Amino acid sequence: MCASAAGRGQPRSKGDNACIREKRWAPHFTLLCLLWISRNALAEPAISIERDGNIIRVEAKLQVDAHHHIAWEVLTDYNNLSRFVPGMQVSRIVSSPGETLLLKQIGQSGFLMFTFPVEVVVQITETPLEAIRFLAVSGNLKSQSGEWRIKQQDDRTLVAYQSSIVPGFWVPPMIGTTVIGQDVSNKMVGIAEEMQRRAASEKRDKSGRAAQHWCDFQCGWKQALR
Repeated sequence: MCASAAGRGQPRSKGDNACIREKRWAPHFTLLCLLWISRNALAEPAISIERDGNIIRVEAKLQVDAHHHIAWEVLTDYNNLSRFVPGMQVSRIVSSPGETLLLKQIGQSGFLMFTFPVEVVVQITETPLEAIRFLAVSGNLKSQSGEWRIKQQDDRTLVAYQSSIVPGFWVPPMIGTTVIGQDVSNKMVGIAEEMQRRAASEKRDKSGRAAQHWCDFQCGWKQALR
């Protein structure tokens, strides 16, 4: 074990102190490595966007290094979405338990100088661990419907988003689709990063225990050589 060879009340040796520091920092170092690897492994979403008169249709896909249970946990963390979705200021369930799920969201949609205030209440329908369908029932969008869908791919998850929107505000005709596409990309990356952060945190516990065992072995070996 990684414990001091000195008796109680006796000063620890430099080797003992170093051993204790190794044990203390091993789990944190492991988490930092996992977060760095996850962030750098995240690709850009594949975005498809088209405009047909006032209707804007968006499709996006992104593969995330997280188990689909974690992906589902993040997507359904409705009251905390504003913590990690760029531009979202408020996300709050406004329906009572047992009623149809209604979610109020307030935020900014757009990119750089082209931003639009969005306030909407959407009705949510879940197919557990598979899809989240949404339909705007009030707000400053004339209409919005779509879904989030996840699909397990070994230890990774394919996250797909599609939406059909009729804005209740002016969207620049020449660059509007580009602005909205970039906004969707930013929001999807924010969600994917949260998924990978939670996945890395989960792995930290397992890897931290493995690192602890290795430290115990190293420290025991050092003690035996004294």
